Amino acid sequence: MPSESTVPLLYPGHFSKVGTTWPIKGMKKPNAIELNADTQKWLYPSGFYCVVRRFSSKEEKRRIVASVVEPNTFGNVPMLGFENHLNLFHENKQGLPESLARGLAVFLNTTAVDEQFRRFSGHTQVNATDLKLMKYPSRDDLIQLGEWATQQETLAQDKIDAKLRDLML
Repeated sequence: MPSESTVPLLYPGHFSKVGTTWPIKGMKKPNAIELNADTQKWLYPSGFYCVVRRFSSKEEKRRIVASVVEPNTFGNVPMLGFENHLNLFHENKQGLPESLARGLAVFLNTTAVDEQFRRFSGHTQVNATDLKLMKYPSRDDLIQLGEWATQQETLAQDKIDAKLRDLML
């Protein structure tokens, strides 16, 4: 569990459709990692990030499940740790602008992206190379998508898919 000498260590279990839950009492994995000279090289500065779970079960509706890491969830911490079962979108090992992080997550959570991924990948693992090879909207379009998402009360799947169609026209 977190203490004064630790920073958050994030696992896929910390993320859900409703947001980030941290810490999770009773979780079998650690919620925090010691902040010291040995661990600092593996940590990222606190900020907005987009994360994608690397594994999904065959029974899950979606293969690609993206979430936004919001720094205010963790209080005033200088660094964040990301466990290896998460793919992390960052800029030069720094956080992303908030709208870009949100836009990436919305884009990756569209039905079109999930269907495209299922066409070229028969497995339930989403690795970094898979994500790098995908075609993305421009940075400006992703930021616009993120700004739109911030203004929505709820992000229903049909609204997300319709907004992507509008954006791509």
